Amino acid sequence: MSTAIPLLLFALSGIRLFHWWRRDRLAEIPTPAEARRLLRMITIAGPLLALTYVLWSIALLEYGGPIQQAHVMIYVTTTAIGCIFCLSALPQAALLVGLVVIPAFIAACLARQDMMYTVIAVNVGLVLAVLLRVLFNSFDHFHQQVMSQARLARQHGELVRLNQENERLAHTDSLTGLPNRRSFHDDLAELVASDAAGPFAVGLLDLDRFKPVNDTFGHHVGDTLLIKLAERMRLLLVGGATLYRLGGDEFGLLVPGNPHAAAVIGERLCAALTEPFVIAELTVTVGGSLGIALFPDGGTVATELFDRADYALYHAKRVQGGGLCIFTPDLETAIRRDREIEAALHACAFDEELHLHGQPIVGARTGQVEAIELLVRWHSPLVGNVPPGDFIPIAERSTLIHGITLAVFRKGLAVARLLPAHIALSFNISACDLHSPATLGAIEHELLASGIAPTRIWIEVTETAVMRDPVAAGRVLQRLRRLGMKVALDDFGTGHSSLSNLHQLPLDKVKIDRSFINDLQAQRGWAVVEAMVGLCRALSLECVAEGVETSEQLDTLLRMGCEHMQGYLFGEPLPVAMLPDAVPLIEHRAAA
Repeated sequence: MSTAIPLLLFALSGIRLFHWWRRDRLAEIPTPAEARRLLRMITIAGPLLALTYVLWSIALLEYGGPIQQAHVMIYVTTTAIGCIFCLSALPQAALLVGLVVIPAFIAACLARQDMMYTVIAVNVGLVLAVLLRVLFNSFDHFHQQVMSQARLARQHGELVRLNQENERLAHTDSLTGLPNRRSFHDDLAELVASDAAGPFAVGLLDLDRFKPVNDTFGHHVGDTLLIKLAERMRLLLVGGATLYRLGGDEFGLLVPGNPHAAAVIGERLCAALTEPFVIAELTVTVGGSLGIALFPDGGTVATELFDRADYALYHAKRVQGGGLCIFTPDLETAIRRDREIEAALHACAFDEELHLHGQPIVGARTGQVEAIELLVRWHSPLVGNVPPGDFIPIAERSTLIHGITLAVFRKGLAVARLLPAHIALSFNISACDLHSPATLGAIEHELLASGIAPTRIWIEVTETAVMRDPVAAGRVLQRLRRLGMKVALDDFGTGHSSLSNLHQLPLDKVKIDRSFINDLQAQRGWAVVEAMVGLCRALSLECVAEGVETSEQLDTLLRMGCEHMQGYLFGEPLPVAMLPDAVPLIEHRAAA
């Protein structure tokens, strides 16, 4: 009783103590399932072990004197209290230990029917009640801490999720689901900064004709179109290429690898955009312009690559009329020059900086000057002398061309007052002017206010400009003819007009392009020009040959029946101030 049983109990307790010490040393964190299993085992094993200890202790009360019995009582009560406190984090086990040990001890005390033992039993019972109250209060606090920690963990998880969602939204276009502008610039900066950065391409893609679709059919159709084309383009991406929506109808492209891969993907994207899109009952066709800059040849800094891809996009859209363009240093020089010219045009005072030259159109058989074609010249205080072939296309890509046309028209009408009444003035207007009601209305107003006879005004339009929309162009030209003006088709033979279009257009004159006159001495060139002259005769149109420079060309054209000519053989373009004096000299030389 005093040796074997204590050794057995102490051995069991020592084994448990060693087990927990070893787990603590190994810093093993149990899984939730394993933790539940261990807690159940403690809840069962604790009361059983406590019952064994208390039964052994009660059995010892039958032996020894008062001092030994008092020692047993102290041992039982203090040990029970200590165990209950140690198990406060697991109140089920602590309660079972208390209910196993203390009631058994109280019963043993009461069984002795001694006042002292009875007082001890009552005292121990009260201590147990207070102890259990403290235990449950402590556990409630512990439970609240655990719940608070769990709540904080949930809130932290929700915060992490929201941060991740915000991060995703901050880098994703909400309409198309593509990465957005921020993501594009972040990825571009990361690619450039990478120590192992290999060659890659930066692309900027801009949709063509998207605004008319959006304005005509509404934003819903426009948004649906953007979603569909984003899906179509995404399917064409290979080799780690990434497509981004930068905003509106502008997209970005990053293509790792060699330049050939970027060019192939770019061609595929541009080709895919030209295919029709079906939206509900509508069939919509747009297009795309793509500019690409290559790392490191096109730049080694993110902003530099972006700007140069933008240069290439500008060239593809404004010069090529769409498609793919890859940046080169020569392209940058040309585009910077174009942008300088465009900026100077925006700052230009047209009436002061634009000057007119005139070149005569003569009747070759009579030598009489029939008309003067007015040619514009521009001297800018910002960029110097700019040839018309440089600034007119730039002006046509914006609304600036309308201001130039009206300034030239006003100056030309002033020149008409200085010339004989039989000499007409020929003005060139662009395709943009043809489709601008405001510009046409301003031309009519200037003409009526000038007092110049409308029959003295020729309006020249290029074949290419008319053929963009022959029906609309025909309506506008007919309106000009009703005012009394004459209409001439310029640069005939360089566009794609058909005989039916030529027949239906309200024309008075046709001007054969100088490229055919230069080839007049060749058999094929002679046959082409003769066919053009014959066509004009069959359609009752006057035929004017441009670029006549030699007497041989003059004689050949006369034999063909072309009697109206223009070129250096008769006179080079002169400042309009010189024309009143130059016209008699030109007529005298032509008649000779």
